[in-house]
Amino acid sequence: MRGKRKTRAALAAGAVALGLLALAAHSLAINAKNGNLIVAFNGTITPSKLPRDKAAPVGVQMGGKIKTTDRSVPPKLEKITLEINRNGILQTKGLPTCSLGQLRSSTTQAARKACGDALVGSGSVTSRVAFPGQGPFASNGELLAFNGRSNGRQAIFAKVRSDEPLLVDFLIVFEVKKKGGTFGTSLVGKIPPIASGYGRISAFNLLLRRQYASHGKRLSYASASCPAPEGFTAAQFSFAKVSYLFEDGRNLSSKLVRQCKVR
Repeated sequence: MRGKRKTRAALAAGAVALGLLALAAHSLAINAKNGNLIVAFNGTITPSKLPRDKAAPVGVQMGGKIKTTDRSVPPKLEKITLEINRNGILQTKGLPTCSLGQLRSSTTQAARKACGDALVGSGSVTSRVAFPGQGPFASNGELLAFNGRSNGRQAIFAKVRSDEPLLVDFLIVFEVKKKGGTFGTSLVGKIPPIASGYGRISAFNLLLRRQYASHGKRLSYASASCPAPEGFTAAQFSFAKVSYLFEDGRNLSSKLVRQCKVR
């Protein structure tokens, strides 16, 4: 009897430990390291309860940070690729588009007024700016994501603007590409010069979420299903992946594993 109690206690302790590990996996960023360079990646999908056999509206959040172990200045980020699991869909049928010309040199308020119908997400970007002869400072800019077209492809135009302590305004064009494999959608963005080349991205956060009406139907820009096999009510799956390419040639990648439940 005493042995059975010990066994039950051990099983209970193990279950608690597994629960804590699962909670940590959902709340902590996943890090990747190369030399003194560290990148962190986090993300969530809401709601986490989804249909098994059809896509339902969701919000997709992804964020990251860039830093070094010795507190030196990180190399500039040249390209970022965000990849989403094939069970996630970005739908643009009937959704208005915005042009780059409408977003360049415009305030955040003006961008919303000109392209509000094409808005598909929002977030923030932190840039570190260091002009010659001056100490570095952080610029925290609001990010607005708009549906657009680039080189004949579906695209996301991410407008980033900060007015304090100094005007920092730039656009990142993410080309949306469809492919096979685990990650069916990739967002590939080349980072433009920031603050006349004296700035570099140190952190970002992006939430893609938009529901809209088209031809009498209610549609969602981002939709997803839960890839749980028949007979299972939940599934662990590779939710997203990020790849950072830096000016010194280093390329760091990190994947996120998340859990969904069948609704």
